[in-house]
Amino acid sequence: MTAALVIIVVLIFIATMLAAVMLIAWHSFGRPRHALVWALAFAIATAQWLCNLALRTGHDDSAFLYSATAGLGCLSNALIAVGFVQRNRAPKRVMPLLAAAAISSLLIAASNFIQPQLGIRYSTALGFCGLMMLVSAGNVAASLRQASLPERAVMLMLVLFALIALTLAAVALGQAGAADGGRMLLFRSVLTLLYPIAFTGVGLFSVFLVAADLADNMRMLATSDVLTGVYNRRGFDDGAERAIRNAQRQRQPLSVVVADIDNFKLINDRYGHTVGDRALRHFAGRLERLVRRGDLIGRIGGEEFALLLVNTRAQDALEVVERIRRDIAAMPVDGTSRVVMTASFGVTGLRPGDISLASLLARADRALYRSKLEGRDRVTSADDIEEMA
Repeated sequence: MTAALVIIVVLIFIATMLAAVMLIAWHSFGRPRHALVWALAFAIATAQWLCNLALRTGHDDSAFLYSATAGLGCLSNALIAVGFVQRNRAPKRVMPLLAAAAISSLLIAASNFIQPQLGIRYSTALGFCGLMMLVSAGNVAASLRQASLPERAVMLMLVLFALIALTLAAVALGQAGAADGGRMLLFRSVLTLLYPIAFTGVGLFSVFLVAADLADNMRMLATSDVLTGVYNRRGFDDGAERAIRNAQRQRQPLSVVVADIDNFKLINDRYGHTVGDRALRHFAGRLERLVRRGDLIGRIGGEEFALLLVNTRAQDALEVVERIRRDIAAMPVDGTSRVVMTASFGVTGLRPGDISLASLLARADRALYRSKLEGRDRVTSADDIEEMA
């Protein structure tokens, strides 16, 4: 058995194992659709390498096997890209990728049956593979700066795979008119060595990415409020402590707000807990709409919420919160029962002596209590209370 045949047999085993691992990951990790697509991609890759093995063991002149091998390879690479697109939640990009795989397969089949040329055959298949890997890399994360460490590793692996495939495609295209002589044999040897390494790397790193996504989802569940989707008390405390340390280090302003829905118990008693839950989701949604990205929102009690406004002075925070207060009072809760609710707020800013979130929350809570005493549906500053005292 030649070295090429050994490598192909190993690739059949690796592709089969990757398909099985991805299927297990899909079943065990919350059934993400992209993991199932990747399992299908590696299963098709197994069929591709089986056809390749058949070609190497005595069917070199079979145009049908050549076309089947290339078509399965194009479909497998397209499905890898489809998986990354689905992970990126961009379903509109799926059909163009599958259409491109079909077109590339037809071009390769046409070259096999009309005028067989190894150079054109290899360059088309490898060029398509390289493009699919670049599409995959572009869909791993919104930006390289925001990418996690597993995402960066997968992006690097995909780009390396793309460079290998596109370089080999360019070399094969340059030999399109040449006979299958020494240069083509050298090309096929390099292809046999580099392509399997890149293919295996992409498969393994994709498995790691699915596991990393699961870990991120578990952390998100541990720090998020199930009903409203904003941070729970633990998540808000962790994020706020980091923000406070950063603000003190950078000598930047920061404000903390405590908000409480007025007479929430009456809403539950009059309309029922279903409407009460809808009111909580509505309140959290309005907060998310009206604060900036980077500010923190947490549900820290039953109907009590907290905001952390980064790089915001207490006086500016009062204006932001007053706008939120008016919005809440003006926007009824969606549903058959058009519930109109109000909220009270307490605001404080970061001071030089503040070393933890607890001191800011205590001041904001005292200001909230004053808002409740003075009739609800109002915003009170902790600074104003201290000046009055």
